[in-house]
Amino acid sequence: MGFVLGVLIFLLVVDAILLTLLVLIQQGKGGGLATDIQGVAQASQILGVRHAADFAEKATWVLFGALVVLTLLIHAVHSGMRGGGEIKTRTSNIVETLPPAQSK
Repeated sequence: MGFVLGVLIFLLVVDAILLTLLVLIQQGKGGGLATDIQGVAQASQILGVRHAADFAEKATWVLFGALVVLTLLIHAVHSGMRGGGEIKTRTSNIVETLPPAQSK
């Protein structure tokens, strides 16, 4: 289980980095980094400006969905490793382990 958790965390980190870069590259209402980066300019020439924007938007949503799914999977795997199930508070056993009160 530890290996699976490590792989999921690695994928989550890669996804978060790619999502961050993709969001920074996209052109917003007031401009963006897309005009300053050569690779995006070349992609815009090959795909056309509108197709590149559509691809970037769809890729952003896919990476966001993957981020959510990976986060939930990591939570499920980590809960399974801890035993999950019953939730106990830190004070749940205090009442059971205290000696009975002595009356005078």
